[in-house]
Amino acid sequence: MKRLTVLAAALVLSACGGGGGDGATTPVAASSAEGFWNGTTPTGTQVSLAILENGETWGLYASSGSVVGALYGNTTTSGTALSGSGTGFNFLTRTSSSGTYSGNVTTKEAITVNVSDGTKFSGTYDTSYDQAASLATLAGTYTGWGVTGATAAQAATVVVDVNGNISSSFVSGSLTCTTSGTATPRASGKNIFNLQLTFTGNYCALDNGTVVNGVATYDNVNRQIIAMGLNSAKSDGLIYVGTRALD
Repeated sequence: MKRLTVLAAALVLSACGGGGGDGATTPVAASSAEGFWNGTTPTGTQVSLAILENGETWGLYASSGSVVGALYGNTTTSGTALSGSGTGFNFLTRTSSSGTYSGNVTTKEAITVNVSDGTKFSGTYDTSYDQAASLATLAGTYTGWGVTGATAAQAATVVVDVNGNISSSFVSGSLTCTTSGTATPRASGKNIFNLQLTFTGNYCALDNGTVVNGVATYDNVNRQIIAMGLNSAKSDGLIYVGTRALD
């Protein structure tokens, strides 16, 4: 309704020969925070954010090439201002905490974020977000590592078929863990897949029967998948980074 009101006002001004005059103001164009954003904090920590079309926000923190934390939250914008709340996961201390954040954004250009714990982040837009997600491109065998909130990084091989079915397994004597699930391109048409995984076995980092929901993206240049997901309580989850074998 707000958009209709603004449009009606513009039509009235045109009919009256208006649009200028004393006291007239130009409304600030609304910005969108949607997209991939990469940047650093003042201390040099690398930050990568994925803000989806519905405001859902996923993030990674890295230092010296290693992932040291993650973020899940929801972001809203008003004009060029943004705000949100979420949970941060610290992989060094194995702790999590809730917080809020605010900042400013220029659509597909730049973003600044100030977190309630004092963390500051400035980043720029990553145009790879605008590529269409493709299951045919995603399909392949990946070698990489996975980490949860409670366990250190572990090597894992993951297979994704052309229909988006995901599988991975670990067997060592009587110790087993099987991961199965799906990757589905989001309706937004961007380089984001919806992710669902189920863990089955007596040696899974996430308990037997745990279902994880999240997102994944594919870097075509580096043949790399990055997947993030949380359990239903959003108290723990999984990050997987893997490189696809050459065809």
